[in-house]
Amino acid sequence: MEEPLCILCGAHRRRSVFSKRSAEGETFTLARCASCGLRYLSPRPDEDEIGRYYQSTYFTRRTDRGYDNYFAPGTRAQIERLFLLNLEDLGFADFERSLPERRTSLDIGCAAGYFVNMLAARGWSARGIDISESCVAFARDRLGLDVTRGGYLERRYENRFDLITLWATIEHLHRPDLFLEKIRGDLAEGGRLYLSTCRAGGPFMRLRGPRWRYYNFPEHLYFFTTSQIERLLEMKGFRIETCSTYGSGFGAPGTVSRRLADRAAKRFRLGDMMVIAARGA
Repeated sequence: MEEPLCILCGAHRRRSVFSKRSAEGETFTLARCASCGLRYLSPRPDEDEIGRYYQSTYFTRRTDRGYDNYFAPGTRAQIERLFLLNLEDLGFADFERSLPERRTSLDIGCAAGYFVNMLAARGWSARGIDISESCVAFARDRLGLDVTRGGYLERRYENRFDLITLWATIEHLHRPDLFLEKIRGDLAEGGRLYLSTCRAGGPFMRLRGPRWRYYNFPEHLYFFTTSQIERLLEMKGFRIETCSTYGSGFGAPGTVSRRLADRAAKRFRLGDMMVIAARGA
């Protein structure tokens, strides 16, 4: 277990917010930086220890995500639909048209490779990287994708990328700051970073308290507000182009209350997920 410094301001002082049991019955504590207010898990499993929480069952029994099996066709359809909605919010079509014919992309934390597959089908030279053995095997063997198993920080690429994506990934990282530094160097001139992550500080988080749907301990390590993730991106040399929010987690999936809450979250920027497009400053 380790007790990290705040990645936004470097402070060590923090206050405990609450403690919660994980699915395995272990207790973890959410901390809040006493200086800048960033919420993060502390103490937390270190990078060598965290891998045991990402065994194959993580992708087949995660009902708190809203599905039971990440590899099922129905789940894939849900995820691809979400990607399309996010891309629309980020103005992807215009960005794609602005690029030369050979477009390159890298999806960090690509899981089963669904986004890599979507871009490859659109003619992109699309690659992915993930630490999950089962996901990488699925992406390679079932989808025939260019996906690598390993850590992004240790990986070196010969060419830069027009698009790098972090879909629901940055909250899992021990050092988001170092990832963003490397991504900045791996982006081609005029390239874009697209990321999505859970959004702290919104009304749905406050309404649910410790039962908020994204307080998944210890897999989720950081919980950024919109201003905090924007500050981190700017610190690492990015300029924000677009930011929007979506999702509520209010009511059961498929119900009228969920649809109404999701619609309001989208329209009034109240969502507990956010999606951001950024480019090098």
